Amino acid sequence: MRAVILAAGRGNRLAPLTDDRPKPLVEVVGRSLLLRTLDRLREVGIDDRAVVIVTGYRAEMIEAVMRREGLGCELVFNPRWHDWNNFYSLLVAREAMRGEAFLQFDGDVVFDAKVLPRMLARRDEAALAVELQSDMGAEPMKVVVGDDGYLRELSKTLDPARAIGEYIGITRIDAGTGELLFADLARFEAEGITQEYYDHSYHRLASTGRARFGIVDITDCEALEVDDLADLQRAEACLQGRR
Repeated sequence: MRAVILAAGRGNRLAPLTDDRPKPLVEVVGRSLLLRTLDRLREVGIDDRAVVIVTGYRAEMIEAVMRREGLGCELVFNPRWHDWNNFYSLLVAREAMRGEAFLQFDGDVVFDAKVLPRMLARRDEAALAVELQSDMGAEPMKVVVGDDGYLRELSKTLDPARAIGEYIGITRIDAGTGELLFADLARFEAEGITQEYYDHSYHRLASTGRARFGIVDITDCEALEVDDLADLQRAEACLQGRR
C-alpha cells in the first residue's frame, strides 16, 4: 500500500499564513498539516518511502522539510498548480504509484488515529471517508449513494437534501481502480475541464458503474479540512482539547 498527498496548492483562504509557504506546511498546534498526515501513515505501517507528495507552490519549502526531517518521500512536481485545478496534482502522481493500491489525501486534512484503520479495513475496490451530516451549505463535497450504499454522485453542487454527508478528502484506491482513475483524469485536458477537482473523476467512475466506491463512516472521528482561518481555529481547538 502506497500513499499520495496532494500538497501543490497555495491556499489563498489561509492568507496571510500561506503568503510564504504552501498550505500543507501551515502548522496546527506546532506541527504542520503535512507532517501530521505522515504521522498517521506511520501509525498504520506505511513508511515515508512509500509516500508520494505532489508539490507546486513553494515546492522548495517541502523539499527542505524532507531534508530536515530525514524523510524519504518521493516528490513529484505539478507544473500546472497555479492555473489548473487539483485533478492534475493527482494525475502527475500516476507513474509514481507504479500500478499499486494507494491512499489519497488532500494536503489540508487533519484527522485522528481512528480514520486510517477503518479505510484499510474496507475491502471494496475503493472507499471514501465521509462525515455523515444533513445540514450542509455550498462548500462541502457532497456524497450521494444508491440503494446499495455505494457512491452514486459526488459534487459540491448537489442538493444537500439528497446527500448523506461530506467527503473529507481521504480515499483508498485499489490497483485496478487506480488505473481506471488515472485514465479518466488524463481525459480532462482534451475535454476542456481543467478547472475540475479530482473528485469529478470519482463521480464519473461511480455514476457510470465503472468503479464501486464504498463509504467509510468517520462521523465519530476527529477529521477536518482546513480551508480557511476559521477551520484552522477549529482544528487547533480540537487538538488542544485532545491533550
